[in-house]
Amino acid sequence: MSRRQKRGATPWIVLIAAVAGLLGSGQITEAKLERVLRAVWGVLGQEEQPQRGTSRRPRGDTEPLSGLARIIDGDTLDLGPTRIRLRGIDALESDQRCTSRSQGGFDCGKQARDALVALIGGADITCVPDGSETYGRIVATCSVPRRSGSGTVELNAAMVRTGFAFDCPRFSKGAYADEEKAAKAAQSGAWSGRFEYPWEFRGRDNACGRD
Repeated sequence: MSRRQKRGATPWIVLIAAVAGLLGSGQITEAKLERVLRAVWGVLGQEEQPQRGTSRRPRGDTEPLSGLARIIDGDTLDLGPTRIRLRGIDALESDQRCTSRSQGGFDCGKQARDALVALIGGADITCVPDGSETYGRIVATCSVPRRSGSGTVELNAAMVRTGFAFDCPRFSKGAYADEEKAAKAAQSGAWSGRFEYPWEFRGRDNACGRD
């Protein structure tokens, strides 16, 4: 018997022993037993399934990926089974709120996701990994064709220019500092009012290497 088969059999042995004990004690009804078995079956079935949105690529692989993206938030997306984190930037978290003079309180984190969706516009994207990973996500620079048909738009830089994402010099080496200055000057996105940087919102003040 393989190690895989042994690991798979162990939960069932424990389950059978536990159910037998409960039935013997009269502490569980048939209806409750059915619900328990369905729940356990679901959990055990998931053990054999690859985790959605996690990378299946070997660490250090820098081969470009292309295709239609599923947007998770302002700096994270899925290309097929591979989850990608946009390199060198940090977008507002999905549950963040900001304030502005024109809108008052608004869901700026959701608007960050909407901004990335709008930039992609349903087009195929191309992501070039830098060979690193963070929390199981491939770190990459991504781009889409310009709608004019000439050249491409780098999504990392464009997200910072929307004002819903920010330069992370620890990883970008300041590559998006100019885009951030432009967004701030134009009062774009979160720069239209008051907000908390996403790394501060997560309680990780030094995550991007900024003062």
